[in-house]
Amino acid sequence: MNYTKLLESSYLARYFLLNTVDISDYTIFPARVIQNAPPVFHFSSATNDGALLPVLNQALASAVKTARAGTMDEFLARNGTTAFLVIQNDNLLAERYYNGYQHSSMCTSFSTAKSFVSALIGIALQEKFIKNIDDPVTAYLPELAAPFWSQISIRHLVSMSSGLGYNPNGFFPWSDEPRVYYALNLRQLARQAKSVETPGARFHYNNYNLVLLGMIIERTTGGSVSEYLQEKIWKALGMEMPASWNLDSQASGMEKMESGLNACAMDFARFGRLYLRRGDWNGKQIVPESWVVESTTVSQDARWSNYKYLWWISRAGKGRYTAVGNLGQFIFIAPDKNCLVVRFGRGKPADWKRVYPQIFGALVDML
Repeated sequence: MNYTKLLESSYLARYFLLNTVDISDYTIFPARVIQNAPPVFHFSSATNDGALLPVLNQALASAVKTARAGTMDEFLARNGTTAFLVIQNDNLLAERYYNGYQHSSMCTSFSTAKSFVSALIGIALQEKFIKNIDDPVTAYLPELAAPFWSQISIRHLVSMSSGLGYNPNGFFPWSDEPRVYYALNLRQLARQAKSVETPGARFHYNNYNLVLLGMIIERTTGGSVSEYLQEKIWKALGMEMPASWNLDSQASGMEKMESGLNACAMDFARFGRLYLRRGDWNGKQIVPESWVVESTTVSQDARWSNYKYLWWISRAGKGRYTAVGNLGQFIFIAPDKNCLVVRFGRGKPADWKRVYPQIFGALVDML
């Protein structure tokens, strides 16, 4: 049996042969292509890219107070960055690539894909494929027969409060994280999830929720999640390049809902612009404005932390929010400055979850 067939036939083979998550993983899993369509939307280029360099360096110095930080270019290159974009008022202020990547290079999203799923749920609600966010999942997935399933709503799934058991820590073969990441049949895996607490009781980050949302999109639209993304967002926004969404396996053919969307960095920025404009794209409402606002407004209920409908929201009071993916994938959106920052790459420094938002915030405050 060759290597590819082995990875398509055995969870344990995937676990033991791949067992290190990396931004190159999109090349290993099968994928479904997401086509773009003309006309391509382009940001305006800044007349002087170098003019932002002092601001970038000053932002880094204010956020990373170590002598080794160096310039922003040095910091980003040294810490595994592949793409870094700064856009304000539709002007591309900075477009920088590192470590062998370039404008056309494919970047994998990891959990920034979740924010795209949020947009698709909002569109499906607008189109009445999903009748109500408070509908139980059993209204769309009646095969979920255990009594607890009827208590879980779509709102519980998008707010990470389903009450389903999931341990995001640990990477043993029986742990939830690798089981989802390397699964050969995500639908079957999600159907086996167990209830451990009352739905809506608290925020609990859980990738089974994303699989269930993907199953609902499939069931209600009659096509794949990739097809829905292609028609409702990718073509509608004038994305520059085709994208792809990795699948659990060729046989199952379900998108890796929690992590598997891949595109060039500039197309991730176009999605950021869509949210920066509250779902409007040059006069056409792609995602309902009410959904964008609700998804990105922090709850006053402490149970929900700073997470809302598959976006991470700043509690600093400026209305900023971020799509965040493992190993340091970021689409940072600052409506107060009509600005967005995109960073993709590997997860360095070790405290990247803290460092990069601080850099982005400092940078945007200086613009």
